Amino acid sequence: MTTLKASEEGLVKIRQARRERGSTIEDPKWLVEASQTLEPDRTWTEAGPYADGLSLPTWRRFLRGQEPIKANAFKAFCTVLQLNWEEIVDRPPPENPQPRNLDIDSLVQEIRQKCHTKIQQLYSKMQLLDIAQPVDVSNLYVEVNILEEITSWQPGEIRDLLRDFNPDADNFNRLGLGKVCQKRVPGLDAVKSHSKLMVLGKPGSGKTTFLKHIAIQCDRAKFEANKIPIFIPLKTFAEIPNLDLLEYISDEFASCGVEGRSQTEFILSQGRGLILLDGLDEVPESDSDAVVRQIRQFVQKYYNNQFIITCRIAAAKYRFHDEAFTCVEVADFTCDQTAAFASNWFVAFSQNMEAGKALASQFVEKLKLQKNQQIRELAVTPILLNLTCLVFQAKADFPSNRAKLYEEGMEIMLRKWDETRGIQRDEVYRDLNFSRKQHLLAFVAAITFEHGDYFFEKNTVQQLIADYLANLPDATTDRVQLEMDSEVVLKAIEAQHGLLVERARGIYSFSHLTFQEYLTATEIVHNSAPQALGKLVSHLTEKRWREVLLLAVGMLQKADDLLLLIKQQVDGLIAKDEQLQQFLLWVNQKSLSVDFPYKPAAVRFFYFSLLPCLKLALNRHPERFLDPALYLAVKHTFDPAVEFTLDLVLDLAILPVLDGAIDPALSLAHDILLVPLVEPELMQALQKLKKQLPHPDGDKEIFREWWQANGQVWTRELRQIIISYRNIGHDWQFSKQQKSLLRKYYDANKLLVYCLNSGCNVSPVVRQEIEETLLLPIANIQKNGNKCDRPL
Repeated sequence: MTTLKASEEGLVKIRQARRERGSTIEDPKWLVEASQTLEPDRTWTEAGPYADGLSLPTWRRFLRGQEPIKANAFKAFCTVLQLNWEEIVDRPPPENPQPRNLDIDSLVQEIRQKCHTKIQQLYSKMQLLDIAQPVDVSNLYVEVNILEEITSWQPGEIRDLLRDFNPDADNFNRLGLGKVCQKRVPGLDAVKSHSKLMVLGKPGSGKTTFLKHIAIQCDRAKFEANKIPIFIPLKTFAEIPNLDLLEYISDEFASCGVEGRSQTEFILSQGRGLILLDGLDEVPESDSDAVVRQIRQFVQKYYNNQFIITCRIAAAKYRFHDEAFTCVEVADFTCDQTAAFASNWFVAFSQNMEAGKALASQFVEKLKLQKNQQIRELAVTPILLNLTCLVFQAKADFPSNRAKLYEEGMEIMLRKWDETRGIQRDEVYRDLNFSRKQHLLAFVAAITFEHGDYFFEKNTVQQLIADYLANLPDATTDRVQLEMDSEVVLKAIEAQHGLLVERARGIYSFSHLTFQEYLTATEIVHNSAPQALGKLVSHLTEKRWREVLLLAVGMLQKADDLLLLIKQQVDGLIAKDEQLQQFLLWVNQKSLSVDFPYKPAAVRFFYFSLLPCLKLALNRHPERFLDPALYLAVKHTFDPAVEFTLDLVLDLAILPVLDGAIDPALSLAHDILLVPLVEPELMQALQKLKKQLPHPDGDKEIFREWWQANGQVWTRELRQIIISYRNIGHDWQFSKQQKSLLRKYYDANKLLVYCLNSGCNVSPVVRQEIEETLLLPIANIQKNGNKCDRPL
């Protein structure tokens, strides 16, 4: 076991730090905090016992600095005092005298030159999923950001994670599920700051690419030009008969023409190696202990070299405390990084640079759209961003049926990513094959989503896994064994696939809300119970179920029944309210009275959307007066785009006056805008009414007094004129509850239009019948005898 003691300068810092803390030397809190540093998952008390190697006599020896103590205790005490142990430790002089700088520098440059070709050929390119040709790392690489605190190791509670995370809110931020508040640090800055770094990350987060980038930058003298980059895939290293890192590196050097193991040892003894150990999680379980032991021994012997290890975050059971490795985490891409990656990707895989840049610009702009926020949520790691770029490249757009995109993403995470790289993970449960892993995840997703659980305790998800395992063929009935199996399965799904992640210590969620919604829809669609779709439709007005409904419609081989259920649910929202039915009757009558090339349903959407309580934007431009998403949906659902007729423009101009959105006097003072549109009788009535107003350019106080005395009567007269001539501007006097119902009814119809346009498989007959009855009162629907009003 390595032992350490403080230098004379280090002792001064130790004593100063202890005095600043204020506690006495004998205070047991020092040992409690040190124990918590070494084993944070356990609970420690002042009464003891303490972590291995910690005791009051050890603490006293540490403070005196006269004799060494165990390395783990030394580092823990330094951490408690908020000191960097490397600045405190007493370092003995090297065993071998260092030769002249010219000699070591010349040797380093000689080896760098000999290894250059091999490094460039092996590590300057990368192979992406489903793309035939490799691409240069430098052409695709985007600077990695690092989190200096591992999120899953931090304490926290579900209520803290749920803060500002409300899926029912209008401005819901879907990315809040994995929200990280800590500062992001550029990856190379982290490498420069720490001589021993363990880089953790989710599957496909870019760890290997980051390591290759460092190797290439070093080889090209753009980073650590006085060191030799040594890239070691640990999966490959684990396959050699006798595990010996020094021998492995010597053989690598020998293949480049570097003669003799002694030169390797000399280089390493002088700290001139940049040792890049990639993929600790990819080492088979049977070899992992031996590989870790080799790394530890090597690091302890050649401690003055620079080391970087990469590993999936959930597989990092070896944390190399004694070797003083600093653990950091690869952060998800920011919006700027996503845009940079997309630009690099499309340029790299397009016929020419200009075409690539143009397609990348389209990709970024369409990714920003509200309708694509679920895709944007996935595109935060290189592996899934590569998938979205590949899908977009085919048609310069994202698929309308997103379920297929998510299905491919799930397959990548569950199977494809490892298979393409020849990695065989250990099967943790003999019956849990690929298909059953999908079913298990769908089972967990549906139950947690139904309960509104986006974050869940470890024991909760383990219990769900145990319940699933218990129903497998030939499953054990031993509850203790099932609990043990469920813990292993949870860890395997997290480590191998990254679909369940630990957001804080002991608190889990799905890696993306999109995957939880997709898996929930999968479970519902594949559920053989006849009431499953009806139960889904019962959540129609809940915003958080919107995406699940859309996905379910897209997954069904035939979506007719589900769409008709949705239509019935939509119509039923206001079916029993006579006043709201009268409003729909007016909407229909008004839509039939105007000359407009759209189908009637599109005109009904127009007049419905003018209702003030919906708080939709009113403007003469059609893409603005309607909710933009609805406008596009209606536009593509029905006829090609045409200009608005004079009837609709006039109604749109008049209505804000009646609802107080525009000062009536000012509106009528600018009646020149209406002259070309208004029929003579209406214009005459409006001019007569206008003459009652004091001159708008006159004394404002006189106008104000007149308006206070006569404004209500004047407005009623104006409203009556507009109703008489235009049949618009009725004062419906809806209650607060009715306004809420109308908003839900509007949003539900909008969702139904989205479903029809989601690329789902719906028969022409059902599509036509749904379109023809959108926003119609129940009496009209029953009169037409549509399927939408008949039991399925």
